[in-house]
Amino acid sequence: MTTAPWSARPRTRMAAADRRAQILASASRLIAERGFWGLTLRDVALDCGITEAGVLHRAGSKDGLLVAVLEHRDAVDMAALAERLAVPVAAIDDDPLPVGLRDLCAALVARNATQPEIVRLYTVLQGESLDESHPAYTYFQQREEWVMDLFSRAARTDGLLGAAVVTTARETLAAMDGLQLRWLRSPATVALVTEWDAFADRLLTGR
Repeated sequence: MTTAPWSARPRTRMAAADRRAQILASASRLIAERGFWGLTLRDVALDCGITEAGVLHRAGSKDGLLVAVLEHRDAVDMAALAERLAVPVAAIDDDPLPVGLRDLCAALVARNATQPEIVRLYTVLQGESLDESHPAYTYFQQREEWVMDLFSRAARTDGLLGAAVVTTARETLAAMDGLQLRWLRSPATVALVTEWDAFADRLLTGR
């Protein structure tokens, strides 16, 4: 028995919101596997069982699709982080933060441990976007500034002052990024949450 070519397969009708969610999920996975430069709108269309025109109708362009993926993931992750911290989403913008750096990082790492594909997506794009011509170059610059501000506000909750706030925030972010990269490369040998907790015992003692 032969399989019909994609163009001959029946297409499943979806509500607009469901189709958009499908496209974003497909694009997220494919970018994580191939990087942004290795992605084509045809790849996404084939994966979703629709035409390229259908993808363009909802994304506008390949660059627009990337921005939509990142904005969607940010919204989902902020809601999940707030739930893990048992605070309203709006409280994540408070200064000082309702939780200290250790609790904040524990929640972030626990969340990331459940979604290696998404962590891979951000890791791949973060590396690619060091090139100023990359469509996510500005996004990742602004995102790092936001994360540094978030970590700094948590450090102030811990009672840190002056230069120690920024230094601790930067060291913590670098340690988290580094450990997550090792985990992505060797998930069978790196227990992300366990190793982060052990590292936090040394890095964030007293926080």
